[in-house]
Amino acid sequence: MAEGEGTQEVLPDDVSWIRWFTKYLRGKTLDQVSRDMIDRLISRHFARKSDRTKDLYVALIRAIFRKAMREWIAHVPAFKTYARSGRVRVRFLTHDQAAELMGRLPEHQREVVLFSLSTGLRQGNILHLRWDQVDMTRRIVTIGYGETKNGEALGVPLNEGALGVLRRQKGKHPVHVFTFRGKRLANANTRTWRAALKACGIENFRWHDLRHTWATWLRQNDVPTWVLQELGGMEIGIDGAALCAHVGEASPALCRPADFTGHRRLINPVTDTKKSNCPEKLKVSGHKNGHSESRPRIKLVTVHDVNSWL
Repeated sequence: MAEGEGTQEVLPDDVSWIRWFTKYLRGKTLDQVSRDMIDRLISRHFARKSDRTKDLYVALIRAIFRKAMREWIAHVPAFKTYARSGRVRVRFLTHDQAAELMGRLPEHQREVVLFSLSTGLRQGNILHLRWDQVDMTRRIVTIGYGETKNGEALGVPLNEGALGVLRRQKGKHPVHVFTFRGKRLANANTRTWRAALKACGIENFRWHDLRHTWATWLRQNDVPTWVLQELGGMEIGIDGAALCAHVGEASPALCRPADFTGHRRLINPVTDTKKSNCPEKLKVSGHKNGHSESRPRIKLVTVHDVNSWL
């Protein structure tokens, strides 16, 4: 990925890794490439390499299969992860850390971070967001089929924080929502972003962890896991496990309500007293907007003291 604010390039490593895989997989169809085949290749040729290196190669294969799933294959093999060691990575910001971080970012990056914390959308979906996907009257952003990680359509409700960001972007570009110097913002993980993290003393934090932060804050406020899975378009059994890990690692001090002065509450669970409010792993059909008559309802609430983060 290029370091500039407005350009994005393919990493040279990606090209070399594709060439490496091509030596061993040339002539094979996607349905012939299995978890065991990739594991044998990685284990044989990278026996002395770190688990992190092995995972980088596997991540490339996994990404290729996820792209192919939209057109040519029905599912992605459960390729082995080497560095996990049975634990899900847990990393998220406190409200105070988030406020300090945004205070150190330039305006165009601060707006993207705030939108991420307000919606839980992935970096790619935010940076590629177009105005034709935004309905501010209905307070919803629609990510179409094939534009999400799992290929399914996703409807994302907008709270006041997200709506405020969109209002401030209006008129800057006729097509793209988030721009820099008149062009679509192509990369959020820049030197400026990393410098802001360092200045705040925040270590081992990826841009994608903003999505984890969004999910963790809501889960700490008793939003059921199945609701987060629908709102975030998450894969049941994978992202759900990560959410549970976030909450399991959180200290009581971090589980305070998020609607105190100077901070925000993103959504508020309104629970039917006749139904369970525990996280459930249920298969849900239909549009993934987090609403269903047979389960707890979700309503958007007012953001408190938004200007303190701007």
